[in-house]
Amino acid sequence: MHHRRCSFAYFRRVSSPQSVKHGPFHWEYLVFGNGPELLLAFHGFDNNADDFRLFEPLLGQQYTIVAVNLFYHGRSYAEGAPDQLQFRREDLQALITQLLERFPHARFSLLGFSLGGRICLELVSLFAGRVDRLILLAPDGLVISPWYVFVTRTIAGRWLFRRVLRRPQRFLRLGGWLRTLGLVGEKQYKFALSYFGSGPQRELVFKVWMIFRYLLPRKAALSAALKQHPVRTDLFFGRRDSIIRPSFGTIYQKKADPRANIHILETGHNLLKSDVAERVLAVVSSQ
Repeated sequence: MHHRRCSFAYFRRVSSPQSVKHGPFHWEYLVFGNGPELLLAFHGFDNNADDFRLFEPLLGQQYTIVAVNLFYHGRSYAEGAPDQLQFRREDLQALITQLLERFPHARFSLLGFSLGGRICLELVSLFAGRVDRLILLAPDGLVISPWYVFVTRTIAGRWLFRRVLRRPQRFLRLGGWLRTLGLVGEKQYKFALSYFGSGPQRELVFKVWMIFRYLLPRKAALSAALKQHPVRTDLFFGRRDSIIRPSFGTIYQKKADPRANIHILETGHNLLKSDVAERVLAVVSSQ
């Protein structure tokens, strides 16, 4: 594989926020590092592209890191109401194709945390022939909750979702009661509180859940793409993560890619931190 090495000065010129646009969809991105290989990075809910800056000291000599702000994070946005828009695989493909045209690399790797992992899974099936490596940190999309589909893709579900977001007190009281009965864990309850605790946070939940409701990775399509174009895949999970459980990795191995490597870290859900970046570096450097 041949890459054209670009100077540090070149990437400094594009390291200020840039953007790509397709129809009503606008994505902002940042560039870190000046390595000869290209790495596209996607954050999770309520994170942002700048969170990947911590990877620059460790991976910046090997990779040019292009970190994308997902919708409603940073200055990325969609024109129109998120529950009326339909952001689909072809829209994702168009945005990424436009972004890739701005870099001289024929191939690239993917890094995704939480919701960003779901984006990466879709991109693997769309661009499998060009992807060198897939690094997933507590990735969403390995298991799709039927409740998520219900509240985002049905009329009744959206009505219920809006009602809960407008008046979350009853929902949180129910969660507290279920926690007392031992039917909901302490971590899940605190996670719900963090999502629904404030008006702006609830609004962000609604927008993000709605805009990405049609991006649900299909394991059969993934499996077919990876059989034709194998991609080195490493999945990282926190042992104490009650949201994206380590067992989800085994499901991915069985249904999509039996060659995927699973790494269990002694932490919770938040894997965008320096010690995890060091572990990722160790894995990348060993192969």
